[in-house]
Amino acid sequence: MNVGFGLKIENEFLTYKLLFMFIIMQVGLVMGNAPFLRDLYGQFNHTFGFIIDFGMMCYMFALGVEMDPYVLLKKPSRDVQVAYAGIFTTFIIACLTTSLIQFFPNQQHVLGYTLTLATLLSSTASPVLTRLITSLNIGKSDIGKLVITAGMYSDFICSLLLSVGYILMPLDTYCSSFEQKGRIRRAIVMNTVVLGQALFTATFAPVFMKWVDNENPEGKPMKGSHLVLSLAFMVMICASSILYNYNPILSAFITGICFPREGRVSKWVISKINYMLTMIFFPIFFLWMGYAADFRNFHPGALETWLRLFISIIIAMVGKVAGTVVSGVILGFHWPESVAIGLLLATKGHLHIYMAIKVASILLISLFTVSNSYMLLSFMCQLKILA
Repeated sequence: MNVGFGLKIENEFLTYKLLFMFIIMQVGLVMGNAPFLRDLYGQFNHTFGFIIDFGMMCYMFALGVEMDPYVLLKKPSRDVQVAYAGIFTTFIIACLTTSLIQFFPNQQHVLGYTLTLATLLSSTASPVLTRLITSLNIGKSDIGKLVITAGMYSDFICSLLLSVGYILMPLDTYCSSFEQKGRIRRAIVMNTVVLGQALFTATFAPVFMKWVDNENPEGKPMKGSHLVLSLAFMVMICASSILYNYNPILSAFITGICFPREGRVSKWVISKINYMLTMIFFPIFFLWMGYAADFRNFHPGALETWLRLFISIIIAMVGKVAGTVVSGVILGFHWPESVAIGLLLATKGHLHIYMAIKVASILLISLFTVSNSYMLLSFMCQLKILA
């Protein structure tokens, strides 16, 4: 009875947490567009940017630590096959659809934009999906475990594709002041540095963290000097490729997937990062999103506005459902279960909103239109929880 009561309290807390995040999103949109506050926010725009980038680095590092990179070397299991199928179909549909409707008109780097958008639409926000599955009380069922694992692999693979793709086409490529000369040489240098960073982390991080864990056994307080040394070691690894113009957020993700998940220090760091993200960063993040989503750039009378608003949602849902239905036929799933899995894997989260705002700042298009596409996906998932 006590166990059942505890589970009920935990589920209600998770539901309240998701509802609270949705309310913060709406408050961020309202406060970010209040005329008397926009001028004040504009004075702290650079500070906002630093805070958001640092928070996203922590988010991607924690996300990378939870991933298993060796899944790429193993025989694909059922959940991995579901993830692969959803990614493949969504990626193909996104590339074809965005090309046909000219989603990025009058742009010189249409291929790069299209591939990046297709990768983002193919990915899944695994932290949001895990909370959603837990709130639906299906986390311990077979389908719940499959969805959580498939979402994690989908998130990992697409984030890895973005990390590799950035080496080939870094952000500076899309700026008009970018000098094309020496681009291949810079890409080779960046690739070498990132590869060296990954190999160094995978080789020396387990040895170093094991030594710190041995010096700080369970049951005893951790030594401050060892904790500071461990944090400095993580920062040093993440910063190595940044010196060669690699993206800091993707660098943190690469470091995370090569970093050991087990150990007292690793678990302590991840728990503190998750606490900081939930209590401090996410409210600031949605306030920043509201400031970036300028209502003055939203044109409700234009058909193109609504087309761009809903096309990303349709692509993500149709692509994921098509992939899971095909994989479900092969694996022996019933079609209602396959459709439900596909809709759940279409969940988007903070990284997608962050990337939408960054890309929109380059393209100078309506930020409200792009970011609200992912807000609607999150809103639809939360309606399922409240139903």
